[in-house]
Amino acid sequence: MKRITLLQPYLFLFSALLLFGFHLNAQEESEILDAYEDYTEAAREVVYMHLNKSTYIKGESIGFTAYVMDKKDKKPSQLTTNLYVSIEDSNNNIIKQKLVRVDDGVASNTFEVDSLFSSGYYNVKAYTNWMLNFNEQNHYVESIRIINPETDEYVEEERIENTIDAQFLPESGHLLNGVVNNIGVVIKDNLGFGIPNAKGEIIGDDNKTLSSFETNEFGIGKFQLLPNINETYKINITSANKDFTVNLNQKIEPRGVIMALKSLKSKVFVSLITNDETLENIKGKRYTLMAHNGDNYDMMDIYFTDETVVTKAIDYSNTATGVNILTLFNEDDKPIAERLFFNHNGIDVIKSNEISASRKRDTVTVNLGFKGIDTETINSFSVSVLPEETKSYSRHNNIVSYTYLQPYLRGYIEQAKYYFTDVDAKKQYELDNLLLTQGWSSYDWNTIFQNAPNQTHTFEQGIRLKANLSSEISDDNNSFLMHAVADEEPRIYDLSEGENSFLIDNLFPIGSDKIYVSRVTKVNGLLPASLYFQSFPSAIPRLTIDSEVLNPKHDYKIEANLKPNVFKDFNFDEVQALSEVVVQSEIERKRTKIRKLEEHRFGKVTYIDEEDRLLFNTLGQFLQSKNFFVIDDRGEFFVRDRSGITMTPNSPASQPAFYLDDMYIADTQIFYQYSLTNVGYIEINRLGIGAGARGASGVIKIYSSTKGSKSTNNQDTVQDFKLPLSFSAEKKFYVPKYQSYYSDFYKGYGVIGWEPKVKIDENGMASFKIAKPRGNVKLFIEGIANDGAFIFEEKTISLN
Repeated sequence: MKRITLLQPYLFLFSALLLFGFHLNAQEESEILDAYEDYTEAAREVVYMHLNKSTYIKGESIGFTAYVMDKKDKKPSQLTTNLYVSIEDSNNNIIKQKLVRVDDGVASNTFEVDSLFSSGYYNVKAYTNWMLNFNEQNHYVESIRIINPETDEYVEEERIENTIDAQFLPESGHLLNGVVNNIGVVIKDNLGFGIPNAKGEIIGDDNKTLSSFETNEFGIGKFQLLPNINETYKINITSANKDFTVNLNQKIEPRGVIMALKSLKSKVFVSLITNDETLENIKGKRYTLMAHNGDNYDMMDIYFTDETVVTKAIDYSNTATGVNILTLFNEDDKPIAERLFFNHNGIDVIKSNEISASRKRDTVTVNLGFKGIDTETINSFSVSVLPEETKSYSRHNNIVSYTYLQPYLRGYIEQAKYYFTDVDAKKQYELDNLLLTQGWSSYDWNTIFQNAPNQTHTFEQGIRLKANLSSEISDDNNSFLMHAVADEEPRIYDLSEGENSFLIDNLFPIGSDKIYVSRVTKVNGLLPASLYFQSFPSAIPRLTIDSEVLNPKHDYKIEANLKPNVFKDFNFDEVQALSEVVVQSEIERKRTKIRKLEEHRFGKVTYIDEEDRLLFNTLGQFLQSKNFFVIDDRGEFFVRDRSGITMTPNSPASQPAFYLDDMYIADTQIFYQYSLTNVGYIEINRLGIGAGARGASGVIKIYSSTKGSKSTNNQDTVQDFKLPLSFSAEKKFYVPKYQSYYSDFYKGYGVIGWEPKVKIDENGMASFKIAKPRGNVKLFIEGIANDGAFIFEEKTISLN
């Protein structure tokens, strides 16, 4: 936990300033500090998802890239590899869900919008198991819209009803009698969207106008009021030539202390205000002001003497980047007021400095240049490519707003990304008005004072298997071999006397991958393991935290005519549930072949495809890429595992045993300059398991491209186990073909491309390819770089 010095004495001309000192020893022993440190000590993660659109047509794919960050330093999280993603309908029924793998804080995948979906709004959620320990909104949730052209003739939004939802929210949470209060205003329509340019007047009992306001484009405003506990107030509101009258509906407290903030240049002034009726009762009593952000904190004691206002100045340079939470506690250490403010300093946003596109036949290569990229650190970004006039990308957040703002609030924010795009003084002022209306932060002091979070949900890194011995196993010497599968190398587990189980950690099975295990015996060699397996996790945990969400906003008018045949050569009746859809990319087909070939094998199988044959001309070159020392020159062919014991190069014992189509090859000279075009797949068994003394230096089995899957697969020596939960394979994003690329529908709702993981090279360049579009395109770019920096921007490309 890091303590920062936020609060400094400062002369403020318009209020009495009381100087008071720090009492660090007493504070460190206080109930407030102990509870706060216990609650915030544990690491936190926050996840953001970049979706390729916000409105989807049945038959399309939902492409997403998730970014999992450490909440405290905003760097890519290295703690978790398991991310759960689900889609729920308006009744919280799970329509689809999957487990995806996170590498260096980044994960990507797709969902098919198939027959399980009907027209309506759905919530996409993403979370890690660790996030389930906490009440803050560290998980991700976003509303998307699905449209079925067979049932919806038009893309149409609900009409605004002749009603408004007007909320009046006192700064720091209370309205205090007899002093000037700042009151935030939020005016929404029936769909939850802010009503812009609504004007209001506050009217007292004598029908005099006491104050007024006007909302911004998101329906937010504020006004000042000197309330009288014996008076009632109404607000007359004019919006779109309609008049409404509502009551203030806020209780006026006769006694208390409130908080008011004012930002001036490099400082924010915090005024603690009471009234005369309260002052006599609290004079000389200790109040505590705490500033924190869920990590760093500062505290000081406050004493009122003869004045009703105490003001402190906070220099922005001494505050945390992002949301800062000010909480005032009374003499009983109970929180009585809270106010949030935001520090933009320190947010590192990287934008591309050059962009170009080149066409070759039906393909366009887009090149983006970035300055100041440290390629030694993690960098990755995702790009949604849509028609320039798209209406299908109405997302409320970007990666910065969701990382720096949303996790600290209790409610949703309309167009939160607005406050972090081309930031200027006006947007900073509007963001502060927004925070004035938020009341208490997501750090609930009732929860903080109860106890530290019960960390029953652990960080997950892959799948853990517990292998339990059965009564059939009676040997004292119990050794077990887990065979190679997918990206997993073979593993050996030796049990000591008295042990009846062992753990297999960090497994990353994909799709229908199975785990194969053999028991190693001295007399009979390898036998089926006869184990009872328990898998952790065995199912996707349910996210039970309720989070408010705002649907994507559309124009309140009929936008585009829909016909059932918006896609070319597509029949909606043929759209099946995801479990029935087989849309395999080249990568998936290769994985399927490898998975089939690896069944019951001892080594790791590599399927040789055309890309391998282009990269490596010979078998020797290919083995070099697999961490082998290779001599393939002047008629000599020799191979040694770099990770093995160093021996004399011409010592046969140091070379793996070679097999060609399951025939042992004593003289490896036949592999001199052996063309990789002759090879279908290779099994590399570095431990030489199952090969006896011949495999002391490992085994390499080569299968000819004409032999298919001919080989002995040892079915009688292994036990297989199908895991109840596995990772979803990354699928190639499907871009539909459209009946017309010039229709209003395509311009508003069509898809051109989605690139989930684009890397920036050592020259600061990144490139990706898309099918040649008809007309200009718009790029929606989001990602991470430089160990804590963010990439987000929107760019239009003209290809004429």
